[in-house]
Amino acid sequence: LSRFKNTQRPRSEAATRLEQFARKNSQETAGSSTPSPSASPPLSDTSTKEPPTDNSSAPTSVDLMSAILQCQTSLTTTFTSKIEELKIDLSLIKQDIQTIRERTGALEERVGGVEDRTANLPQELTQIKTQLQTVTDRMDDLENRQRRSNVRVLGLPERSEGAHPETFAETWLKELLGQDAFSPQFVVERAHRVPLRPLPPGAPPRAFLIKLLNYRDRDSALREARKKGDLQYAGARISLYPDYSSTVQKKRSSYTGVKRKLRDLGLEYTMLYPAKLKIMDGGKAHFFDRPELVLEWLEHRPDNARGSPRAQR
Repeated sequence: LSRFKNTQRPRSEAATRLEQFARKNSQETAGSSTPSPSASPPLSDTSTKEPPTDNSSAPTSVDLMSAILQCQTSLTTTFTSKIEELKIDLSLIKQDIQTIRERTGALEERVGGVEDRTANLPQELTQIKTQLQTVTDRMDDLENRQRRSNVRVLGLPERSEGAHPETFAETWLKELLGQDAFSPQFVVERAHRVPLRPLPPGAPPRAFLIKLLNYRDRDSALREARKKGDLQYAGARISLYPDYSSTVQKKRSSYTGVKRKLRDLGLEYTMLYPAKLKIMDGGKAHFFDRPELVLEWLEHRPDNARGSPRAQR
């Protein structure tokens, strides 16, 4: 805008001089066109006389200067209005930028506060996971301790227990394993099928759960069942197992394939609580808490120790 104002003065002076020159020139032209009284009239020669021309429509220098001045004034007005609009727009943009700066500053403060509060979250989350796992293990241990006097019977035909499962279980266990396998205080507290609802036809019989009063009687019953080996009732093969929680049962069932390989190799093994496998090989005990470790041990087992009477048969 300042440059435009500085260049406006020379243009106005030039326009003024041009206008004065045009006026002077027009006056001289008008004075020379009037005939003097002493001058002789021109010869009348109709053959060489040219027809008069009409110059009323031709623009004069004054008209040109006037048009130039009007254009200059119009451009000046237009530029001035546009510059004022730009000033207003720039002012609004500055206000918006200031607002954005303020919001950005507030946002940075909030983000910084969140980062400070969440800096220790990974460590706290790890601690919470550890505590949760500890609590879960303790709950599972308490559940298994409540089940330590239970006997899970598999293969017992449906409806064999009749309307009084406790009386049936007490009499049936004594007949199956012998009276000497239990203490004089042998009592069956509860007995029922698991799950409670009957299965569809053709399905294997549901597990029969027996809760004894004394866990020593449970241990004696399981030990006597292992000694007898094959147990039968009404033509069906019966198996007795300790009753564990679902978590422990899943862990122990993961050793099924490994146990089959150990039986084929003739190696003695024992499942320890909660889900640890003990293998006797050459008078030395090996303990494993995952079936993958057992398979790895079998792959690296010496060849001279792999031969066994059962494996050779």
